[in-house]
Amino acid sequence: MSLVTIERLDDVAVVRIDHPPINAGDAEQRAALLAAITTVKGWSGLRGVVVTTAGRHFYAGSELREFDAPLTDPQLPAVIAAVEGLDVPVVAALRGLALGGGLEFALGCDGRIATPNVELAFPEVGFGIVPGAGGTVRCARLIGVEAAFDLVTTGRRVAATEACDLGLVDEIVDDGELLTRALAVAGSLGAKRRLVDVDPESGFADRDDLLDRLPRRHRPNVRIAGELVVDGVSLPAAEALAAERARFDELRVSDESNSLRYLFFARQAAARALRSRSAAVPVRRVAVVGAGTMGAGLAQLFADNGYGTVVVDGSADALSRIAGDTIQTSTSLAVCADCDVVIEAVFEDMQVKHDLLRQLDGIVRTDAIIATNTSYLDIDEMSAALSDPGRFAGLHFFNPPQRNRLVEVIPGSSTSGQTRSTLGALATALGKAAVPSGVGDGFIGNRVYSDYRTQAEFLVEDGASPADVDRAMERFGMAMGPFAVADMSGLDIAWSRRKRLAPTRDPRLRYVPVADRLCETGRLGKKTGAGWYAYPDGARRGAEDPVVAELIERCRAEAGVTPRTVDSAEIQRRVLGAMVAGATAVFDSGVAERAGDIDVALTEGFAFPKHLGGPVRAFSRLTRDDQLSALAGVHSSDPVAYASLADASVGAMPAPVERLLKGLVK
Repeated sequence: MSLVTIERLDDVAVVRIDHPPINAGDAEQRAALLAAITTVKGWSGLRGVVVTTAGRHFYAGSELREFDAPLTDPQLPAVIAAVEGLDVPVVAALRGLALGGGLEFALGCDGRIATPNVELAFPEVGFGIVPGAGGTVRCARLIGVEAAFDLVTTGRRVAATEACDLGLVDEIVDDGELLTRALAVAGSLGAKRRLVDVDPESGFADRDDLLDRLPRRHRPNVRIAGELVVDGVSLPAAEALAAERARFDELRVSDESNSLRYLFFARQAAARALRSRSAAVPVRRVAVVGAGTMGAGLAQLFADNGYGTVVVDGSADALSRIAGDTIQTSTSLAVCADCDVVIEAVFEDMQVKHDLLRQLDGIVRTDAIIATNTSYLDIDEMSAALSDPGRFAGLHFFNPPQRNRLVEVIPGSSTSGQTRSTLGALATALGKAAVPSGVGDGFIGNRVYSDYRTQAEFLVEDGASPADVDRAMERFGMAMGPFAVADMSGLDIAWSRRKRLAPTRDPRLRYVPVADRLCETGRLGKKTGAGWYAYPDGARRGAEDPVVAELIERCRAEAGVTPRTVDSAEIQRRVLGAMVAGATAVFDSGVAERAGDIDVALTEGFAFPKHLGGPVRAFSRLTRDDQLSALAGVHSSDPVAYASLADASVGAMPAPVERLLKGLVK
């Protein structure tokens, strides 16, 4: 099958890209497109050319796997140059996605006609790179510097109406009229629209003012993208194009870009793993049982995404705090009877959940799915309360569910393929990164984060302050350190888990009681005005508190620990090593099917820096000596809990960690 076809309709040539499913631009497609343009150039009597798609999408960017090796000619700038070199106008007839290189190609044409379903974007900043085929140059000259700066530095998608308002497309027509209208425009434009130089002082704000608008924690490539827009417009077009391509080539081979591409493919692998031979069934109406913080957030999430939504809670007062006319509330479970999916979000107690599930079992339709939002409890034990455990699974959202992108889908041993597929599809439809998890305490995310938090507490007992640890991890790239996060989330949830596990805790394990003591004195975090930090008068940021410092000193004395200096490098090394130890445990036990699932969970749900690719990917990029040093430090922090890492202390890579690293997506 030809990837690009050409035909002549009177005095207009039509070039159709046909590279399913999304017309991604790889070397083969670029070669075919360049050959088609070269052929058309030799046709006499043409008045115009239309470039369109044979499928649902115009051109959804580059094939990212090509970026792992030197790019094969012809490269996209050469293809666009060939379009601009034609003697007759070229019109891009757009439908579906025109992303990255696809949008750059469209901007290299003389006109753009779009259908109402078109979506345009420069997603490059999300992959650690910048547009490399003229996107920053042509976009700024077409729609103005400020508008181009916004699109290029955010990567946000633009729908048809906004694209037309901005001037990215010239007009919008119904899909059935797309080719007819494009032919008419191509045949009547007459002159080419040449890429021209502009007055560098025209129409945009001060350079530094624009760059200062970037988010405080932006990555270097985002600023580079912004600089290309604001500086490129004052250069001759040829120089601006060359400068952009040089930056693209430099960033494409960076470790940051490699890590972000790795995460992209890891997210895709996780989504594929949730599909089964049993197709997902449509979900139109959802019930959430429990109107607490999580339940209310879930209800808002579903309502905002167009689902019929009902919230059930025994407390009329709790229901009164549910916002929005689109959410039905009730104190009776009977309203769940016509729902496709029912999600329980009640108190984390197995007996409470069993009682609720038994009631739901007699109310909901036999084809409805029942899901639990539990953070830690055993899915298989919970499903025993149902007559048909095949329609039950975990669907674990993270707080706040409207903003946190991670959802763990946890099938039990009896969960049907259809239930698994449906919940995975539902999470994806909500815009979430869905990760499959096996049954295990804390599943993937909370289990690995528990090792992170525990190691942070070990470091405090060893001699660091909570603020020392938080500052070190913020320098590492975390948005917030573990103690600031604990205060924001509330210390009582983890405290409840520790109390639940206390009867079976191995007395040989190292245990730091500081967090328990804080909770016992009512310091539950920001919501109570004090936790690891103090929040006087509702302060947004916590302040170091001498009361906490004194408590830490008492706990050290009780444990017989003599505090020592713990520097930032040791903090970062041990914390990363602890996360890898937790990742090894969930991977070796089968709770995580792929090493990449762990990295997706930690980057999407726990703000691990994406430019590092997740804890497993970040660890894999260390030297062998640094890897062993990190693991040896974790092992020495608790030789019983981390017995599996003992080999690292004698200079050998522990076998479970070796298996984890071999499981990374290539």
